[in-house]
Amino acid sequence: MRIMGTKYCGHDSALCILDTEQKKIFAISTERVTRIKHDALDITPIMNAYDFGSIDYVAHSYSDFEDRGHDGELREKMTFNKEIEKALRSIIKPVYASDLGLTRVEKNIMIFKAIFTDFYAVRAYYGAKFNRALVKETPEGNKKAFTEYIKKNLAKYGLIPKKVFFYDHHLCHAIPSYYLSPFNEKKALALTIDGQGDGYFSKLYYFNGIDDHKLVGESKAKFLGHGDKFLSIGRLYNYFTQAMDLRPNSDEGKVEALAAFGTADESIYQDLINATKIDKKQLSINFDIKLIEPFYDINWLKKQRNRAGDENFCASIQTYLEDIMVSYLNIAYEKYPTNNLCLSGGVAANIIMSLALYERTNFTNIYVYPAMADDGLAIGSAILTAINLGQDISWLKDFSMPYFGDSYSRQQVKEVLDGFDNIVYEDLGNDWPKEAATSVSKGKICALFHGCMEFGPRALGNRSIIANPMLEDTRKKINSYIKKRPSYQPFCPSILEDERERLFKDSFPHKHMAIAFRMRDEFIEDLPCAVHVDGTARPQFVEEKDNPQYYLYLKTLKKITGYGVSLNTSFNLHGRTIVRSPKDAVIDFIDCNLDELFIEGYRVKRN
Repeated sequence: MRIMGTKYCGHDSALCILDTEQKKIFAISTERVTRIKHDALDITPIMNAYDFGSIDYVAHSYSDFEDRGHDGELREKMTFNKEIEKALRSIIKPVYASDLGLTRVEKNIMIFKAIFTDFYAVRAYYGAKFNRALVKETPEGNKKAFTEYIKKNLAKYGLIPKKVFFYDHHLCHAIPSYYLSPFNEKKALALTIDGQGDGYFSKLYYFNGIDDHKLVGESKAKFLGHGDKFLSIGRLYNYFTQAMDLRPNSDEGKVEALAAFGTADESIYQDLINATKIDKKQLSINFDIKLIEPFYDINWLKKQRNRAGDENFCASIQTYLEDIMVSYLNIAYEKYPTNNLCLSGGVAANIIMSLALYERTNFTNIYVYPAMADDGLAIGSAILTAINLGQDISWLKDFSMPYFGDSYSRQQVKEVLDGFDNIVYEDLGNDWPKEAATSVSKGKICALFHGCMEFGPRALGNRSIIANPMLEDTRKKINSYIKKRPSYQPFCPSILEDERERLFKDSFPHKHMAIAFRMRDEFIEDLPCAVHVDGTARPQFVEEKDNPQYYLYLKTLKKITGYGVSLNTSFNLHGRTIVRSPKDAVIDFIDCNLDELFIEGYRVKRN
């Protein structure tokens, strides 16, 4: 059976093909195709890029057709919003997210000019706007419209599903966090936490094996009346991000990074704590509206930022997040004692929160779902469909790494390389990992492109920029000249699993760069660029079975430098998405000021 699971549209839209007969997973987010970061368009660009042959069922990871939670995700008008957006993209032809930042005047000028160059797109744009204005939404109408919208779009590619399923947003987060975890078939708690979805910002599930799970706690994302003002921990973090003049739903990691340089402002922190209540009986997180409402006023928040200072302002929301979630899960543990915890949802990308849970709760085994944000919902909705249709999914536990994207043959890569006249390349064959290690040990900053692309926000050795963490200026070089991002943002290391206990005070075999651990003091001086200012690192511990070629690169690096440790950051220029195709790789290699590119056995340099 071939099931297409989706986050069909909206922030981080994505698609998954779950083949229960072949026991295979293919998963990709829309942003990887469009290179528009966190793309909210529907999955049409993915459909344009790939031929999926046939599918039996399709599923979407929202279910609130009444729009009780005011998400707006499943309103009939949303289908027309996406048609408007697709028509506008046809006119603007954006290459990266920055190309969409047009003023209303600029947009209208482009639409007017398109009357003479792309009249079909202009007609589609205004036609969808007209039809949207005629809609009178009802729950029944919303479900019918969204179902037909999905079917109509898939039919354009010859895909005729037998049925379209819709599932609870948070269950679609929790399901893959359990079934793809090392705790599959064991008892575990699965916590979801994000901005909001289907009216909630967090749910807690208790799994007692693969055939038994139940909802044991939930926290409503109450709507404050307009915009994106929802009572939720994820939304609070978004507002602090916005108050820092950063991009909400994208730059929260910058707030987390800057927080390490400060200390929580007592007034801000205490006001947040006082406004937040944990219901021990219902296992819910609730807010005092009168006390929390000021935090949804950007002007007020900016005044607090100016008073406390950037570092302390960021530390306030970060410390609050850690303390509330530690308190909540300690209460949950009392009712459902198990050592195993699964985390998912956008807030689960916060690695220092996960470290706090590891250090300050009784959960000794923590699995953070690698595609923790909304793109990961695509796999969740596919798995739920397989479960509901009685398919065997016991094989899912064999997927320890999220290499669910596409790969390219050496011939395909060579054809792309031959199309560029400003590069030269040589064929290293199977020796490329050793050559890459030699280059990195000498201080060169290189890129890797091989095997299947990673699914989720972390590059895990297949679409990565690699560098020597032992050299003091490595971080500055990458931040200033390659990634072109703020200097306070740390980089993450890939580390041989054999090195884990030697380098870290307390840790477990974590493979996905989704939790931080504290490095032993005696190694920080030798590996300055692998550690943040607070002494933590967000590692990918690598075993040979995970990625044999990347493992060989790290083993060779250890022979040369004494450490099986490499800096590993995603292969992309800041503001772009991780490269998907060989063409993306060469373009970003040239634009990023990298020294060398190792792509399917070829070493590429500038001409």
